[in-house]
Amino acid sequence: MRGSRQLRFRLPPPRTHGGRRAGAGRKPKGARAGVSHHGRPAVTASTPAHVTLRVLPHVWNLRSQRSLRVVEAALEAAAAACAAFRVVHFALEGNHLHLLVEADGQRALSSGMQGLCIRLAKGLNRMMGRRGKVFADRYHARVLGTPSEVRNALAYVLLNHRSHLARLGKPAGRGGVDRFSSGRWFDGWRGGGPGVPDGARRVTAAPRTWLLRTGWRRGSTGSPRAARGPISLDEVPPAVGG
Repeated sequence: MRGSRQLRFRLPPPRTHGGRRAGAGRKPKGARAGVSHHGRPAVTASTPAHVTLRVLPHVWNLRSQRSLRVVEAALEAAAAACAAFRVVHFALEGNHLHLLVEADGQRALSSGMQGLCIRLAKGLNRMMGRRGKVFADRYHARVLGTPSEVRNALAYVLLNHRSHLARLGKPAGRGGVDRFSSGRWFDGWRGGGPGVPDGARRVTAAPRTWLLRTGWRRGSTGSPRAARGPISLDEVPPAVGG
């Protein structure tokens, strides 16, 4: 029609599939999602790490003899499977594990934790007679780069139950090696410690890094009455930074 106006409409762009898009892709879960690659120093062959791994609410209490057997079997199998990833110490609380680990690099840490989580999940599910997810989506790893950081982490992990009791306002009592930890194999107790029971088979790896072998003895707690050198079984360690 003469004199009529043509109207223009802006059409939306056609939908496409594939290609790079912000936020696209499958989101990682489990052990693969645990270590952030941004804003934290990476694990190296000379720096150990403190790893915390939490179980879901339906999982039975980890501070039991049956759970301890599952954890120790998984640690022993992990030690035999990969020399590039080593769990040197551990401690169990009701709903989480603390680990002090060494790895030859960030990739070794990630793959080692993935393998360990799979072994732990299979063992705990077998113990409970069920299937399905055992761990929360992420584990937390903190790289330890100084003697003081490593000493604090050793005390916190090996005496973790005393720290939990103190935070709950309960008396920690006289110190002793926590049977739900690797404290029996630790050679840095003040006064020598109780020693390893006869016939006890070590399920954790011997430390290779200087920091976990001997360097930690040069560190201190950083408190006004700083504890240095060998760790006392009567210490009540403060919480370590995340």
